[in-house]
Amino acid sequence: MVTVFLAYVIFIWSKFGVQKSVSESYYVLPKKWNWLFVMFCWLFAFPGMILGSSYWMLFAAGGIVFVGAAAAMHTFPTRAVHLAGAIGGMILGCLAIIFQYHMWYVVPIILALALFALLLDKKHAMWWTEIIIFAAISTVIGISLF
Repeated sequence: MVTVFLAYVIFIWSKFGVQKSVSESYYVLPKKWNWLFVMFCWLFAFPGMILGSSYWMLFAAGGIVFVGAAAAMHTFPTRAVHLAGAIGGMILGCLAIIFQYHMWYVVPIILALALFALLLDKKHAMWWTEIIIFAAISTVIGISLF
């Protein structure tokens, strides 16, 4: 999960710069590389479903699977599926951190960092928020495994 996350985000960041959101990276990729976004979502989410070992993480990661399946978020009706998956994945991931992993104190840190990102870089606040949540979920799952 971490390798896929880091590889994709570093690739996008270095090649195309910070985007409005991680999902926007689908549109900066050349058409022949759009599959990279789908693989990023799926290769992050499927291990999360397994390693998370709860309904919270199953559905949170399932939301990210839908994000990959509905990658072209600027089209109708794909946008609704994409946004529901993304928002649901983030919210359910945070709920998993609270109720499954009993690390409730991580969620206020996520919120504080997201607010800080909004204050510093309003244009890219969603990008930073998604990265913060991806990193938090990966860290919490990693801590729970070891």
